[in-house]
This record gives sequence, C-alpha cells and structure tokens, in this order.
Amino acid sequence: VSAIAGECLAKIHTFSAQSLSHISWAMAQWGTRKDDLMNAIADEVQHKTHEFSPGPLAMTAWSFASLQIKNIPLMTSISEEAVDKIRSFKTQDLAHLAWAFANLRIQDSRLFNKMADEVQRNINGTLPPELANIAWAFSKNNFSHEDLMCAIAKEAVSQIHNFKSAEVAMLTWAFAVAGLRNKELMTGIGAQVAQNIIRFSAPQLSHIAWAFGALSLRHTEFLQSLSTHVYGSIKSFRAQGLSNIAWAFAMVNFRDEQLILRVAPAIAREVGDLRPLALARCAWAYRVLSVPSPELMDALSVEALKKADEFPTKALVKLIDSVYSSPVPKERSLLHRVLAGRTADVANFIQAFWKGNHPINEEDYCGQLHAFSFVECGIVGTPLLLSQLNIDLPSGGFMRRCCQKGLHKNPKEDPTRQAPDDAS
Repeated sequence: VSAIAGECLAKIHTFSAQSLSHISWAMAQWGTRKDDLMNAIADEVQHKTHEFSPGPLAMTAWSFASLQIKNIPLMTSISEEAVDKIRSFKTQDLAHLAWAFANLRIQDSRLFNKMADEVQRNINGTLPPELANIAWAFSKNNFSHEDLMCAIAKEAVSQIHNFKSAEVAMLTWAFAVAGLRNKELMTGIGAQVAQNIIRFSAPQLSHIAWAFGALSLRHTEFLQSLSTHVYGSIKSFRAQGLSNIAWAFAMVNFRDEQLILRVAPAIAREVGDLRPLALARCAWAYRVLSVPSPELMDALSVEALKKADEFPTKALVKLIDSVYSSPVPKERSLLHRVLAGRTADVANFIQAFWKGNHPINEEDYCGQLHAFSFVECGIVGTPLLLSQLNIDLPSGGFMRRCCQKGLHKNPKEDPTRQAPDDAS
C-alpha cells in the first residue's frame, strides 16, 4: 500500500476525475489514512470538480468520510458541484453523498434540501440499503424533513421483507431520532424482527428496542419475542444493550418481571460501561416497572457517584429519585450532597434575583432559571431547595388539596400520563 500510495502521490497531477475517485475508494477499502496522499487528492479534486460525474463525486465524498478525514474545502467543493448536477444523481449516489456528510457531521442544509427533493422524485423502487442510509443520514445530521421520511417509510413498508438486519436497525433508529411515529412502518418492522429475531445481533436488537421505546410505540409481538430471545441468550448482550431494553419496556409499560430480574445482575457486573444518562434511565426503568433489585440499584448508585461531575442535573434528579425507595445504599447520602450542591446554585440565584426593589423582568428570570438545565428538582431535590430558600415544607393536607384541584376536571385520570400507542 505504501508503495502504491507513493507512486500515486508522485503522479497525482496526471490523474483524471475518475482515477482520483478510484484511488480514494481504494484507500477507504484498505482503511489506510495516508495523509499526504489524501491531502493531495483533496487539492486535485477541488481543481477538477467540474470534471466529475455524479457517481465518482459521491464516491470521493464517501471515501473521505469512511476514513474520517474532514476536509471542509473539499466537501464544500463537492457540495457546490453536487447541487448544480443534482438532477443527474442516481439514488445510490445520493445515499453515498448523504452518508458522507452525515458521518463527518457536516450540516449543509442547501445540499440536503436538494437531495431530499431528488430522492422523493425518484423514490419508487429505491433499494433497502439506500432507503436506510438516506434516512440515517438525515436523522444523524438533525435535518427534520418529514415529507422525505414519510416517502421513505411508504417505500420501506412495501419492501420490508427485503431489508437486512443492519438496514432495519438503521431505519428504525433514524425514525426514532427524528421523532416520527410512522405506525405502519413500525408495525411492519416489529413483525419482521419478531419473526426473524435470530438473524439480528444483540446490539441491533437493543437499538431497535430503544427506538420503539423512544417513540412510545408498543408492539407486543416484538416485545414478547425479544423477551424470550434475551432470556435465552443473555450472555451475548452488554450492559448498555440490556439497559436499553429495560428502558424501552418501561417506556411502553411492558412488564416481564422474570426477564427484568434476570438481566439485573448482568447490568450490575458491567455497570462501569454505562454513561450518566444510561445509569439514570436504567434506575428509572426498574422503578417504573416496579421490579426490586437492590444489587443493581446499589451498583448504579456507586457508579453514579464516580461519574457525578459528568451528570446533567436532570439525569441526576431522575437517578436519585429512582433509587429513593430501594434499600438505602451508603452512596445515596453522598449523591444527595451532590444534588444539594446543584440546588444550592439555584437557591442562590433565586435569592439574588428577587433581592432589592429593582424592576423584575419575568422573561429574563425564566431564561436564566432554564439555564440550570432542569425543570424540577424531584422528590429528593425539592425539599433540599426549599430548605436552602428557608421555606418550610408544605403539609400533607395542602399537597392533597393541590392534587385534587389539579385533577378536578377528571379525578380518575392523570393528564400528564399518556398510554403508549399500540403498534402491533
């Protein structure tokens, strides 16, 4: 490879557009980052961009993205040429181009809007890999293009049996991240996964479960099949995957106590792999599902204390409230101290803002309060905050009257709690 790269570098100025695309592709296939050669290719491509046809242009972008080489001048040049020639791109080329920009986290709204229009114009017959990659790219780059995603969903439903497991996982993830609850598509995906579950890897299944949970869509056939599969192959799942599955079950009110108890020790053993948000979500899931696991709650608390500085306050509140009703781990009181430090910052701000006779700007006050990144302090944090503000806790009778007043219109229903949709 080094010899070939050296020879190419020496003759780079003689390369045609097609040859530049081919050598870029070859380097990506070899997984070899020869920075001097790739920089020379990038410079040469920019001088010859107008000579590129759509296929080689998209493949060049894909090659650099595969090697994680984020050359902004190159990608800008490719984008400008692609916009000019967008009507000449095949859908496969658009999929490669979209994937490249998303993989490098380059948000080019002009290019993505042009690609969205072109994909929709030629959506009929688009193959599963292209549908999955385009959906993934738009969601990964935070481009919410509902018309495009609906068109992708419609085409995907008609071909769902032709999707490979990785493509199903990508497509499901894309719609969950975009927050689009396309029930027809998700119903088809749920049935497809349930009936072919042994074809899916453990990470793929945990990502698909996460997606159903994120969309609050309950597909009973899929959940039952997943539960049975996980129970029999728990060793193939990592803690993050098992935590995702528990969280998804909680999000759609699917309670399999036997499975949730079985996975708890496995999560506890690898709890160090969980990031703060995953720790909070896992604890919340076990509380919502009412499955007691003191061993897991203790492990989550210990790990949360180690990572306390990394915790967003909202996630910290969720975790502390979730372990509140479990047997008291020694780390809980230490976590309370961490939370007390966060609520003290809020208390100090409130006291300073309302001190004196200066005019009050409500919008400014709310804006600064929201900057603390959490709306409520929770079961544990609220008494801490009130105490720091020198405000006595309200009586139980007062709280009951507040609840009654809040539920006065329909005392049998909590308006803040909605059941998940059924995607079966």
